[in-house]
Amino acid sequence: MQWSDKLSGFKSKKALAIGTVLICLGLAGSFFLWQRSMQKVTAEEIKEVTVQRGDLKIDMEADVKAEQTSVVLNFPMEGIIKEIPVAVGSKIKAGDVIARLDPEKYELELQSARANYEAAQAKLAKAREDYQDKLVAAKEKLDNARLVYEPMSQIPDAFSKQELSLKKTAADSAAESYELAKEATSSIKMEEANVAQALVALKKAEKNLADTVLRSPVDGTVLYLGSKVGEHYTTGGDNGDKKFAVVAEDNAVYVNAKVLELDIGQVSPGQVVEVKFEALRDELFPGKVTGIIPLPQTDSSGVVSYEVDVQLDRPEPRIKNGMTGTASFILVQKKDVLMIPNAAVRRVDGAQVVEKLNEQGQYVTQRVKTGFTDGTNVEVISGLKQGDKVIIRTKKANQGEKA
Repeated sequence: MQWSDKLSGFKSKKALAIGTVLICLGLAGSFFLWQRSMQKVTAEEIKEVTVQRGDLKIDMEADVKAEQTSVVLNFPMEGIIKEIPVAVGSKIKAGDVIARLDPEKYELELQSARANYEAAQAKLAKAREDYQDKLVAAKEKLDNARLVYEPMSQIPDAFSKQELSLKKTAADSAAESYELAKEATSSIKMEEANVAQALVALKKAEKNLADTVLRSPVDGTVLYLGSKVGEHYTTGGDNGDKKFAVVAEDNAVYVNAKVLELDIGQVSPGQVVEVKFEALRDELFPGKVTGIIPLPQTDSSGVVSYEVDVQLDRPEPRIKNGMTGTASFILVQKKDVLMIPNAAVRRVDGAQVVEKLNEQGQYVTQRVKTGFTDGTNVEVISGLKQGDKVIIRTKKANQGEKA
């Protein structure tokens, strides 16, 4: 055998040996990785939880914005502003004065209207007096004519026909005059109309004078004042949006929610709602649906929503106009029930069980009966009491292993 053949054989044996070693190392590595994987699967974390009482609910959420009922106040007539006894931010009661106009012009108008009314009443009284006088005179003339004619008519032979005819004609004429006098009420009716018209003018003048004082119809806070003392106030405005004052009504906060088209079918008047505001994160404000506006709103992305009004049960000053938050529309709810996490309950041989910590500090299997669940926690009907401790076993990777 030549030297080159020997060298070739040596290289082949060496390569075979190296290959064998590599295969062994590969198998050992695979076994090691498999063992690590099995360790990760079999390791578990034990978490202890306490049986508590609370509320379980299934709800549907929507974005909300707080709206505070406000009242816009204006004078119904123009004038010079004489007094504004309040300022922006003032707390006021219903009936408190917001502002006053100079009343002089309207006081004069009231005096004139009152004088006109009294004059109209006097004319009416005179017309009624004249009517009575004319009526009495006509009745007296009639009575006298009958007093003459009726006795003569009883003994016609004692008088000439011409004389009887004249007396009869006089009596008939007096009777006709009396009837006309009774019907002559046109002057009275006209004066009555004048009195009614004057009374309307008087009432208007009284109202105008009263309206020079602007009062708040509600308890609340002054949010806006649009004029100053000494300025000339005019009604109306460029767009009919004149505002002299705006008062935010106390305890009249409601929430406007935008509910998506797909969810609006689950909302109904009277439905219980729980509201959380971004500015008051730790508090929950219950309320009820008071109205659903059927007009759809479409945003720039084409998403359709509907406005839903929610009246809060406990509105308070901390809830400011414009605050944003989230409303939970309660679909199903159970209050004040014993509950534990769903993950604590297992099913063994068809029965629901939990692992409970007993008085000796040992974990024992306890049969339970559960009820309503919100998807995270479940109601405990029997088998546990408030304060009991149960465990949740969660499989996880060993703490000391690195992925």
